[in-house]
Amino acid sequence: MRTAVALLITLIAVVPLTRAQIETFTYDFGDTASVEGGKVPLVNGAWTDPVGGGTFTLHPTHAIGDLDGDGNADAVAILVEASGGTGSFYYMFALLNRDGTPVQLGAPEWLGDRTVVQRLSIDRKGIISIRYVTHRDDDPACCPTMKIEDRYRVDRGKLIGILK
Repeated sequence: MRTAVALLITLIAVVPLTRAQIETFTYDFGDTASVEGGKVPLVNGAWTDPVGGGTFTLHPTHAIGDLDGDGNADAVAILVEASGGTGSFYYMFALLNRDGTPVQLGAPEWLGDRTVVQRLSIDRKGIISIRYVTHRDDDPACCPTMKIEDRYRVDRGKLIGILK
């Protein structure tokens, strides 16, 4: 009996976060967010602010992997905010797996306006790699040209950038 319980606990502990959980998570943009209270409760990967009218959509690119070395598959998601103007603002969120439930790790990382996400992954050491194209100061709105490859890791409960 003890072996069966230990196996069940092990199986529960390694259940990865899923796309469905990412699509229905409440993301916290913090106090400086464009929405009241900073919370964005996605339903089927989208949400419209009833007060301000801005829309938030889950980008199709996401990554699943162990970010904090606990053996559980965590996730990285990208949300896109469209506030009614011409801008589309991109944010990256790290979600830790706590007993099969996503928990946001700190504030989102700003990726830019009208950003083109090319690749997002989590390697075996828990390193997030993201490649995207965003705007230089002199780029026209239509055509970002600044190519960025960033890497992040979890350190003491925070997502930090890795210097190259």
